[in-house]
Amino acid sequence: MSLEIITALYFLVLFAVLFMGLPVAFGLGGTAVLFAMIFEPRALFAIPSAFYYTPWNSVLVTVPLFLFMGSLIRYSGIAEMAYDAVYKLIGHVFGGLAMGTVVVCTIFAAVTGITPPATITMGQIAYPSMMKYNYDRRIAIGAIAAGGALGALIPPSVPFIFYGLLAKVSIGDLFLAGIVPGIMLASFYIIYIGVRCRLQPELGPALPHDQRFTRKEKAHAVINIWPFAVLIILVLGVIWGGIATPAEAAAFGATGAVIINFIYGRLTWQVFRISLATTLKLTGMGLWILIGANIYLNVFNTLGSQDLLTELVLSMPGGTTGIMAMMMLIILVLGMVMDDWAIIMLCTPLFIPIVDALGVDKLWFGALFVVNIQIAYLTPPFGFVLFWLKGVLPRDVSFGDVYTSVGPFVVLQIIGLGLIFFFPGIATGLPNLFK
Repeated sequence: MSLEIITALYFLVLFAVLFMGLPVAFGLGGTAVLFAMIFEPRALFAIPSAFYYTPWNSVLVTVPLFLFMGSLIRYSGIAEMAYDAVYKLIGHVFGGLAMGTVVVCTIFAAVTGITPPATITMGQIAYPSMMKYNYDRRIAIGAIAAGGALGALIPPSVPFIFYGLLAKVSIGDLFLAGIVPGIMLASFYIIYIGVRCRLQPELGPALPHDQRFTRKEKAHAVINIWPFAVLIILVLGVIWGGIATPAEAAAFGATGAVIINFIYGRLTWQVFRISLATTLKLTGMGLWILIGANIYLNVFNTLGSQDLLTELVLSMPGGTTGIMAMMMLIILVLGMVMDDWAIIMLCTPLFIPIVDALGVDKLWFGALFVVNIQIAYLTPPFGFVLFWLKGVLPRDVSFGDVYTSVGPFVVLQIIGLGLIFFFPGIATGLPNLFK
């Protein structure tokens, strides 16, 4: 059997087992073991080493620490204070609650590093509030979904950590590369909501005059979001200031979250226990996926498929632009069936040799990669954010409601991706400025 057919089957079998519902880690590892046994038995010797060397990379220490920091903020209820602040500040304008939801999701993203916390928390807090004031369901759901997806992009982004580890790119630089694209996308969402609700006030009514707040109440609400400001400055400031490595900054952040919860009297055993449990669950999932991806890629390389893939892609018409567009399309399609960690761990080692051969900046490619993952998160039929959000919304909200709500926001994401594609400085400007 030719190498081309073996390579095609290698990918097809993986996608088949994933569609059947097999966990991603076992799908990756199981497919690799099966093909190694049939076509290249000597590759089996590399499998035990993947279990040993994968978890020992020092960069991975950042993952559970950032997850623990975000879990403490989420489960202690401190996130509700941020929503209360934006509710009091801009609830009086058309679409204010939906715009505020995007703002809170952006802030939440800056202290969690992943997508689920903001999506789930805002689904539980913001959606009922918007329904109470007669917001259109599509605007409400779309704002939560699009805002929640920012967790993958805005630092301290866990997807960037995994990409930096695999692509050998500075994580501090990647964090910087995510700031402007993240703020740009959040601004697009806010502007869209504001304009749409101004033209169609029934979609996002302003708060009644008798329920508006005094300047003193607004100022007090703003002061209450100091925990987020402290954590963002603490974590990102020590990295960009050269004071600490990302792993050390993650430890600062986790410790800061513990202290903040203690100050507020919310560091209960229940909060601590569920935060630890969530951290262990997500970290364990990530490590298993990384181990499975390493096994899959070891066998892929041993078969000789990596060289074949690189040659095949580089020979395609369209030059660098066409090849980059094709890789972005592959990421988008994979995002419909796999989570962001799995996509990064699978695609980064496959794509980086191609990126290097093209002479493309890996920092810029990383920003495009993660922005694209956000789009995949909101794209039916299997966008993961859509499933998380559906799980916390009332039963009268159908998947059809969720799917139709994200359409305009997906368009805005594609526009953002296009701008970063044609104007790389949007992503690389800040990292170059700090060098």
